[in-house]
Amino acid sequence: MKKIRILLADDHAVLRAGIRALLEAQPDLEVIGEAGDGQAAVQRARELQPDVVVMDIGMRGLDGLAATRQILDSNPKTRILFLTQHENKEYVLPALKLGAAGYVLKRAEGDELLTAIRTVYAGGTFLDPAIAGALVSEVNRDEKTADPFDSLSEREREVLVLLAQGKTYQQIAEILFISPKTVDFHRINIMRKLGLTNRAELTRFAIQRGL
Repeated sequence: MKKIRILLADDHAVLRAGIRALLEAQPDLEVIGEAGDGQAAVQRARELQPDVVVMDIGMRGLDGLAATRQILDSNPKTRILFLTQHENKEYVLPALKLGAAGYVLKRAEGDELLTAIRTVYAGGTFLDPAIAGALVSEVNRDEKTADPFDSLSEREREVLVLLAQGKTYQQIAEILFISPKTVDFHRINIMRKLGLTNRAELTRFAIQRGL
């Protein structure tokens, strides 16, 4: 039997150990590696070429969304399954737009995670039932009450999160492989689109949105 080769990416070692134990008890699943942050996940994915990456979103530095972009750029066949506590649309929609194959909340039962892994490996899409309401609300949302956050590009959202974490322009440039000038260009655009005037307001906005 060909096993599904899985890479675990989460910044909580105890949680990774629990997930590994759950997955390796299944005859058709094999955990081939682990990563404690987004940058490590990108590197390990390139080295190991897993079938499925079970990825957290809220990791410091390069978060799960940014890591997903880089992993799929290198190997579009890799299936990304997010396993996260975040159920707000600021995370769900960007994850799906980036090409994630599945989205499961950490409070889900173990059987649900197993089903999600097998589903995305087979080429399907798996969405936690708890986030279905958020997607329906987004589809039905009146354009007159459009959220300015939705106007941000994926790169701008990445920069927003890193700025809110207190990263310097140089640190952000190194994480995202862009120049400090480009970081400042994105910052200016973010401020303009969100109607913010300083970095403190930007950080407050990110906290309020659960970013």
